[in-house]
Amino acid sequence: MQSIATVRSRFAEALVPEVAIWLMLAEGILSFSTGDFPKFTDRVKRAHAIARAASYAVGRATCAAWLALSTFNDRRYDEMIPFLTEAFSFAAKDDHQALARACLVLAVAFHLSGRFDLARPWYEATRQHALAEGDESTLSAMLFNVASFRASNVKLASALGLHFEEEARRATLEATSAASFDQAIGTKSFAQFFPHLVEQLLVAEGKYKEAFDQLARMDVSGLPAWAHAAHYADYATSAWQLGEHGLAKQLVPKAIAALERPIDPDDAAYACCRLAYLATEAGDAAMAADLRARAHKEVARYREFQAGLADKLLQVTPIASHL
Repeated sequence: MQSIATVRSRFAEALVPEVAIWLMLAEGILSFSTGDFPKFTDRVKRAHAIARAASYAVGRATCAAWLALSTFNDRRYDEMIPFLTEAFSFAAKDDHQALARACLVLAVAFHLSGRFDLARPWYEATRQHALAEGDESTLSAMLFNVASFRASNVKLASALGLHFEEEARRATLEATSAASFDQAIGTKSFAQFFPHLVEQLLVAEGKYKEAFDQLARMDVSGLPAWAHAAHYADYATSAWQLGEHGLAKQLVPKAIAALERPIDPDDAAYACCRLAYLATEAGDAAMAADLRARAHKEVARYREFQAGLADKLLQVTPIASHL
């Protein structure tokens, strides 16, 4: 922040567009690294607007790449596609800063769509650009996202009755490595999400005591609203498995209430599966049947969403592949 303040002071009223763009972008990235996401988005949007008005291609490519990340994180995938296209269209081949972020967003979006085969080369491109730029925050984000999406696949499979022990172990190792790297470079972008990621893997592996202890320490208000249903479902499941039936019954209504808020279909399917198991254990066959029916609908909706997202991303890859 001191460096940013120094530059602002030096230019004062004579702040030219190019300098203003990089200052705002720097402020945005700093806010992202400390977990202040609203300020991050605001600053990058402002920088992007100036870059477009000034026809400044370098700044425009980098800002578009960061806005692609912002819209991805906010689950606004239709808005993400134009930003990705813009980033790849205006970036030069040696613009490692812009391309590291753009490639990362393309990789994680393909990963989310269920096409890890298509995500893999873009993860590798991310790594190469980030290393060339010395961009440790992008490397941190890449490690976290690989762990997160592997964990997401493991947890949903587990809730549906499929258990991939080796995948769970790999996801746990990746999550631990990502957390260590994040701590080593001093960023806090993913600090609030790591405990949530870890507890889901513990539940998937049947390590209920460890999961329960982790969940009991977590502040659910620090999680985004879309994660609340899974959090309470995991907490209730762990409590039930440990014989804390009274606590489990208190947590189930919280999970069900969270399902009424905006939520991704995979998270909804996951929570419904966990809650259906608990309803069955508690002897409520009707509730269990309703939850299982919703879980199947949510899984179908999720697969449809994945296919649609992959189709949209395939429209971006010809533009990205020339770089």
